[in-house]
Amino acid sequence: MAQKAHPTILRPGNNLYQGCTHWDEPKFFYIFKMIQKLIESCCLGTTHYLDKIKINRCLGLILIETDLVHLHFRSKRRLKSRRYKENQIINKKQSWTVVACRMQSAAELIQKFTGTKKVTLRVNRLKTYTRSVPKPARRQMAYFTKSFNHIRYDYARYGMQLMYLLIKNKASAASLTRFLTQNICSRQRRKRHYQFLAYIKQGFQALQEYKKIQGLKIQIKGRFTHKAKGRSRIWKYQMGQMPISQLNKTIQAEYAQTQTGYGSVGLKIWICN
Repeated sequence: MAQKAHPTILRPGNNLYQGCTHWDEPKFFYIFKMIQKLIESCCLGTTHYLDKIKINRCLGLILIETDLVHLHFRSKRRLKSRRYKENQIINKKQSWTVVACRMQSAAELIQKFTGTKKVTLRVNRLKTYTRSVPKPARRQMAYFTKSFNHIRYDYARYGMQLMYLLIKNKASAASLTRFLTQNICSRQRRKRHYQFLAYIKQGFQALQEYKKIQGLKIQIKGRFTHKAKGRSRIWKYQMGQMPISQLNKTIQAEYAQTQTGYGSVGLKIWICN
């Protein structure tokens, strides 16, 4: 019995790299991955998610085009207390200015790393707010976004925005992978993972009637619960159809691995456009 192939390995699609180059294929793959990790590190600790990245090389010029998704954690209507105003230095880490400064430094590092004359970085930023989510869906998720649950469900407001973008086919599977990875790592207390997975399931069910994608499938396997003897668990959620066996369908596939307080966890996400 043969092993299963990667869902995107046999499907024709847009190549991430376009243009002529003197790099051979292994060298280019290494350079591309290093540039992608560098751009991703610019978004750490902020409200920005790296959605897509394209690299184009022509003679001594490298053009990097990135799509960022800017999510908003807090509502504008929320009143700011005196303690919040005193701690504005901590909250400034989530601003766009920090990301822009990091990317400017990253462009200089890429120029030294690749040895080219000029590096052009083009950023397309997509802003989204909680009010962009339809009101019926917000009513179903109202329990998670209440002010008294802000500490327990700190991911509720911006997670709803990201799920709505995925349903509308405006975000990729990479953004959802990063969202799941960082929240599974941070839920270390007892039964916190059950609450997070219930939030994900309820959020996609509330937004199901607005979907413009054919299907979505999420699989989480590993030690992310407090079961005895460190037993692993499998959590699956599927919405719509996922025709992996049909080669004429465009499917985004993202695989990731992370660590929790209980052990290793593997993430698999498929999105059929």
